[in-house]
Amino acid sequence: MTLKEGQRRSQLFRSRVSQDLEKKLSEKSEAEEAECQKQFRAAPVPAHVFLPLYQDITEAGERLRRTSLQQRKDFLLSMQKPFSFVERVEKKKEELKQQLKSSNPVLLEEKSKPAEKKKIPKAVQDPGVSEHLKEDELYRKIRIQMRAADLLKTSSAPIALKPQRKDPESSSGQRMRREALGFLDQKPTFRPHTNTQVPDFERLYQAFQREALKRAERKDVTRCQPFQLRTSHLPPRQSRKTPPTPQEQRSVSRTHLKRSQSFSGILSLSTNTLPVYTTDAERQRRAAIRNSLEEKDNKERESAGWMKQHRLQSEAMKKNVNTRARAMDPHKSLKEVYQEKLKQHRQTDQKRMKEYRKELKEMNNRVKGQPYLFEQVSQVVISLCCYGWICVYVPDNLAIYYHCLG
Repeated sequence: MTLKEGQRRSQLFRSRVSQDLEKKLSEKSEAEEAECQKQFRAAPVPAHVFLPLYQDITEAGERLRRTSLQQRKDFLLSMQKPFSFVERVEKKKEELKQQLKSSNPVLLEEKSKPAEKKKIPKAVQDPGVSEHLKEDELYRKIRIQMRAADLLKTSSAPIALKPQRKDPESSSGQRMRREALGFLDQKPTFRPHTNTQVPDFERLYQAFQREALKRAERKDVTRCQPFQLRTSHLPPRQSRKTPPTPQEQRSVSRTHLKRSQSFSGILSLSTNTLPVYTTDAERQRRAAIRNSLEEKDNKERESAGWMKQHRLQSEAMKKNVNTRARAMDPHKSLKEVYQEKLKQHRQTDQKRMKEYRKELKEMNNRVKGQPYLFEQVSQVVISLCCYGWICVYVPDNLAIYYHCLG
């Protein structure tokens, strides 16, 4: 068996397997679509569930209104009293009637005749009119029922008003809070599109495997071919226009190390690397770069020197201006004033301390020189005894009594 036959067999086997899988997937997808196409609808609301609340409420209100009206009429009639001149008015009416009878009996007979009733029109007696009226009545009831249902949906319980209490919703704090947090009550306008279809991951994975197999079969293997780099064996270039002499050609053929006037020579003579040359253009470029850098450094040094000289000149000018201002200004500087004030305060403090110490010393001398209380008492007693007085001390009353001898 050859390779081609093996590949054909494997392809046939794969094609059969893929056909079976595709058939199963198609049957599965058809069943899912048939299931999805089924429609489910909710059953209508039964008729016995309907409650004509609004109609019942209006009828009850009408009945209550009629009863209350009749009660008020009866109450007013019970309170009514006849006036005093009712009998007189009745007598006058009777007299007028008698006069009319005596004067025109024909007019009274005509008035006493009953009024003729109008005939009912034929259009009203028509049965189509009654049916039309019945239809209008039915439409009116349906409208009443629909309106009652709408009112029932939109109705809400009455708010219990509490006396002597302020509504918290009407305060400024609550109003500001609603304005600040109003965006939380708003419903989001953005609604993301949801994909209701569930992908078949098995089918996608199998398709991915098939694509991977196709790519693997088409991929070719890279093959490296051997090569030989001979650039290192080439002779260097010559910038001279004159043809070389046979001696120079021999020397070049023997050794490739001779430098030319326009090249600095070969920097690398390895057989595995390319040679690198330094040309005149490169030398000139480096020299131009070096010169530009040197010029830049010189300019920076000159600017730094100029700034230093300017700073020194400004400092010297500032000192000169300050000395001249001090010489021309009769007022003293804040530093000198501060020193003078400090000296004055120190002198006053020292003077005050001296005075305080002097007063303290005098006070101590005065206290030391003054005798104690018992010495003062004894001195008084001695003086009194000398003049003929007697001193008696009573400890109970803690008092001193003086009595005269004579």
